[in-house]
Amino acid sequence: MHDLLPPGVLLNIPPFLMKAQFSPEEARQTVTIARARIHVERAIRRIKEYKILQLIPQNLRPYSSMIFQVCGFLTTLNYPFN
Repeated sequence: MHDLLPPGVLLNIPPFLMKAQFSPEEARQTVTIARARIHVERAIRRIKEYKILQLIPQNLRPYSSMIFQVCGFLTTLNYPFN
């Protein structure tokens, strides 16, 4: 999976439970990833609220990647992800 990522992109996957319980470090890592995941899911929800992304007109399809990036930038400039 990691070999498919573009340079500079980090994929955080929580550890899998292989024994009776997680080690203290694995438990901390799981909590950290869960906290970040909440913010990522909120950001994705906000990006989906932009109506232009619901149905991109045919004449704007070549610009769909740029449109998505602008919506993402506007989302991060908005108020906190609470």
